[in-house]
Amino acid sequence: MQMSVSRPITTTATTSEDDVTSDVPWRIQAAVYGIGLFSTSIFHIAAVIVPLYAATMSPSPVMFGLVFSAAHILPLFLSIHTGALMDRLGARRVMLVCTALGAITPLLYPAFPWIWALVFLQMFFGLSESMGWLGAQTMIGQYMYGKTAYAGRLSFIIRIGHLICGPLAGISWDFAGPWGGFTLMSLWGCGAVLCSLMLPKQPVDPNAVKPEGRRAKVRALLPNASDYLTAFRLLGVPAVVIIVMLGALMHVGNAVQSSFYVAWLNDMGLTGTAIGLLGPASAIGAALFSLLTAKLMRYIGGLWIALLSLWSGILLVCATPLFGSYVLLQMAMFLRSGANGLAQPLVITLVLRGAGRENQGKAIGLRGTANRIASIVSPLAMGAIAQAVGLEYSFYAVGALVSVVMIGIAIYLWHNPEIAKAGEE
Repeated sequence: MQMSVSRPITTTATTSEDDVTSDVPWRIQAAVYGIGLFSTSIFHIAAVIVPLYAATMSPSPVMFGLVFSAAHILPLFLSIHTGALMDRLGARRVMLVCTALGAITPLLYPAFPWIWALVFLQMFFGLSESMGWLGAQTMIGQYMYGKTAYAGRLSFIIRIGHLICGPLAGISWDFAGPWGGFTLMSLWGCGAVLCSLMLPKQPVDPNAVKPEGRRAKVRALLPNASDYLTAFRLLGVPAVVIIVMLGALMHVGNAVQSSFYVAWLNDMGLTGTAIGLLGPASAIGAALFSLLTAKLMRYIGGLWIALLSLWSGILLVCATPLFGSYVLLQMAMFLRSGANGLAQPLVITLVLRGAGRENQGKAIGLRGTANRIASIVSPLAMGAIAQAVGLEYSFYAVGALVSVVMIGIAIYLWHNPEIAKAGEE
């Protein structure tokens, strides 16, 4: 009985969404949603604690940007490989390793209070956080048919963590300093470990070739060129290319929000608690808007929804210097996160559908790779711009550059309406 519910599920074009919902046990749903919740919301703890911690070391703007770029270096090279391992070994095994790393690494931050140590630790924490979220998305395909309804539910539930993590992070920093903040991160990471243990073991594919001998088993865990080639071939699907680009642009906004946005608020004189209390507005906006995605797709193509909502979200974070009051900052955060929440289920499911079941992990890994490139380049580029023209104008410059790319994608979709409707159910 356990095997029957834990096996990867296949679907056909005639399977109704109601049938799909009844076929996925709540134990599996809870584990997947829990991994997504803890893996994404730990980012929101880090988005408050790490910038404040880095600021105590008085780095240059470029060095400050490097701290946040470092979190995406290992995911850049290992996202596709990790996705391929999930395709071969199942997501559960990979998640156990990645989430354990995320529970241990935060405790090392305050133990090594130097800027280069912070850069080094960010690489491993970033790997754990990114792969946890990658795994949750992959399991939407492996267990939940790749349906927008499940992805929307995941997007809604992860906002519960976002709702409380910002305030908790700010309070822990104000009252207990670095050790309090990073201990909170570690405890939160333990939640992802527990959810990974809840997942039922996935049966081994009977058609898979089992490696014989210790060397062969080790080699099977190492990056394989064929996995990368298979992943990059998915870029031959126009809808996949567009959604990968849009997902990467979303991470430009996220990178700004988790680095120089906090620095700007700190310069405004906001305390860690006040910065953290922007989190509830973010979580509520994203949760509410994410429930509207499936309904909107009845009227508008999925790619148009993703493009317009993500563009709006990026413009809102890049307009931060124009919001001179705390109330305006709260309103902007609500709308920005709502825009991201509206697009997020589509960013997940459109890639899964375009890839085919056997390549779902690689497809999510491909999208993760593009996201990491954006997340590495954005803080460094913004740091260089801030050093040249000042922090305020660096916000406007990023918004202008992203808008040029978005206009280009919009023109392409306008002239290719069949691609613009990709992903409609």
